Amino acid sequence: MTYKPSNRREFLAGASGAALAAAAAGAAESQPPVRVAVVGTGARGSDLIRNLSTIESAEIVAVCDDYEPHLLHGHKFAGAQAKAFDNYSKMLKEMKPQAVVVATPLYLHHPMCLEAIDAGCHVFCEKTMCYSIDEARELADVVKKRGAVFQVGLQRRANAIYKQAQAMVQAGYLGRITAINCQWHRNNNWRRPVPVKRGEPKWSALEHRLNWRLYWDYSQGLMTELASHQMDIVNWLLGTPPKCVIGAGGIDYWRDGREVFDNIWCTYEYEVAPPKSNAVAGRTLDEENRYTVRVAYSSIQSNAYQGASELIMGDRGTLFFTQQKGLFYRELGVEDPGWSKDGRLDRDATIVTSGKTLKMSNDPWAHRGKPLEIDITGDDTREELLAFLDCVQREDPATISDAQNGLANTATVLIGNEATHSRQVTPFPTL
Repeated sequence: MTYKPSNRREFLAGASGAALAAAAAGAAESQPPVRVAVVGTGARGSDLIRNLSTIESAEIVAVCDDYEPHLLHGHKFAGAQAKAFDNYSKMLKEMKPQAVVVATPLYLHHPMCLEAIDAGCHVFCEKTMCYSIDEARELADVVKKRGAVFQVGLQRRANAIYKQAQAMVQAGYLGRITAINCQWHRNNNWRRPVPVKRGEPKWSALEHRLNWRLYWDYSQGLMTELASHQMDIVNWLLGTPPKCVIGAGGIDYWRDGREVFDNIWCTYEYEVAPPKSNAVAGRTLDEENRYTVRVAYSSIQSNAYQGASELIMGDRGTLFFTQQKGLFYRELGVEDPGWSKDGRLDRDATIVTSGKTLKMSNDPWAHRGKPLEIDITGDDTREELLAFLDCVQREDPATISDAQNGLANTATVLIGNEATHSRQVTPFPTL
């Protein structure tokens, strides 16, 4: 098959998550729960079902999967009140849910979301929104025309740490953003066991069903399964999609019959405006003030060092964060390089004198201040579902990650794949 292009822990504004939960709870008290159906009851679908079962504003009325082991597993979490289906169209017609949660393989997102909207349902669609940019354009257009409540499962937008990071960037705490590094590193083969022996008649079909992420016909690989989360945060923090990307990658470690890359490295270029706090009095932030930020993204499956993390670097400070913790480091020496103080000349500066070069410190901790820790407890999957249900009850299409954002996210990650295959600079498309 071929590739198809397409202790200051309380510093955190954790109240935002509490406020969201309180708002959703208030809506639940005044309105009946949303009748929800879930299609796709594999690992991610079952996780969404477990979370939905803890939310009073949700009533799980049906679950659907055409693979019986997954269906039985998901139905167990949904509860006896939910009816099980192996046919999606039949479920929509018979149960008439208010909202549908789509947690199926990527290649099914587009047709299943369109069918749900056509049936009058609101939709929560797992990331990435669509398999191709053209599909994402069409779906975003239909959502807009029909006025459906639509949310893409990019749950970092519901995470209080990332909300705090966005507020700090906007307030100028980091100064002018100069570079961003994102990575999602694992040390496993991403392959799931097949419950029949290789060589048996059913093995090939079942292998592709269970390991769909490894084949281009069903998946777009690491960029849609992992990078979509992190590149969404980059777009959010910088307030714009990228201009272009270059990439490299391949199947270099797990040579086991898969088709998608087992490693990928992309460099995106963004054109952004400085934060308002950096504006010079009397000068506006027009196009002449815009500058380039480069974003490095990597995903590998042979080493898990630092796991999934993001590093946002500005000329005044640095943010290092994950879904569970954030650290803010102020840049030392921003106001005063200190070259004449306390013997720091040798340590912090490179000066050529009498033919001798004094080395600048390579200590990775030498130039950053004591970290400010941003910590939370909670589950951003549950928070994103609460946010979606609240919008459904209020009939508010302004979800935390709507179809337009899903379209931009789809394009952002898919041009990474295109650039990697072509080994050429790939521009961001017109949306």
